[in-house]
Amino acid sequence: MNGPQGTLLYLSRDDLGSLGVTMLGVVDAVEAGCAAKGRGEVVMPPKLSLHGEGDAYSQVMAAALAGDGGLGAKWVTLFPQNADRGLPITNGLVVLSDPDTGLPAAVMDAATITAWRTGASAGLAARYLARPGADSVGVLGCGVQARAAVRALAAVRPGLRRVRCHDAVAAAAEAFVAELGPELPGAELGVAAAPAEVVAGAGVVVTAITMTADIRPPLGPGLLEPGALAVALDYDAAWSAGAMAECDRFFCDDTATVLATQAAGVRLAGVPVDIAGDLGELAAGISPGRERDDERLFCLNLGMALEDVVTAGLALRRARELGVGRELPL
Repeated sequence: MNGPQGTLLYLSRDDLGSLGVTMLGVVDAVEAGCAAKGRGEVVMPPKLSLHGEGDAYSQVMAAALAGDGGLGAKWVTLFPQNADRGLPITNGLVVLSDPDTGLPAAVMDAATITAWRTGASAGLAARYLARPGADSVGVLGCGVQARAAVRALAAVRPGLRRVRCHDAVAAAAEAFVAELGPELPGAELGVAAAPAEVVAGAGVVVTAITMTADIRPPLGPGLLEPGALAVALDYDAAWSAGAMAECDRFFCDDTATVLATQAAGVRLAGVPVDIAGDLGELAAGISPGRERDDERLFCLNLGMALEDVVTAGLALRRARELGVGRELPL
């Protein structure tokens, strides 16, 4: 994984964007990492969270995968007030070490890695939990993570024919349609007038709204249709406790993370007690995925360090192949 001895590779946001990494490739990498976790081959301690003013928070996330699967950590910050400053809300860095020697291997932009792996987690959830033939997607929140999620869904569901989106900022929804429309020529993209409208007729509903302490979930009971899958990328910000409770089965990306987050007392108090399985158990074949076409299923994806590590590892290998990035002395 290392380049010249005594150096590490720095990959900027532009460097990562030039690698030609496909969303399907990221979904497959995340699936392999989740399967390793399901088999007990991943060490991943709980996230270390630092809460600041104005709903800002920072996190340290680390994971080690058995063998040469990956070793690294992410430092990420989320500052909602940056939207008013014209700055990205989510920022950070991913650091990888060589799993054989522990030597620093790379440092790279975390915003890109986070977007890729978060989108991929939605695609992976759909791979196991979406109804066969589901070809309509509803999206609430039209930021970077939502766009990555739709790209991942299109990768695992190439027959996607309809995407309806809504954002509290109308211009964001319009930009969402303008950006993704050319990428999905076989799908009809449109803007919904209200949050509930994105759920109507959707086989998969992805929510990725900005989380604030005082937000009231805009999606309540009675909206998710029989046979639909809800994938929440925004903790419990978008769906009410009642809406989550009425689903036939409730899944998540990592059960331990959900329980630790609940114990911290900040979020997820209304999440159902009975968790049917997580992405690791699904990928490893330990927990069954969708069992009936009419099941309402829910998957809560809080984000896992192993996803960052395997996605960053994919990017690093590609960068080495192409000679992209800048070698920095240690």
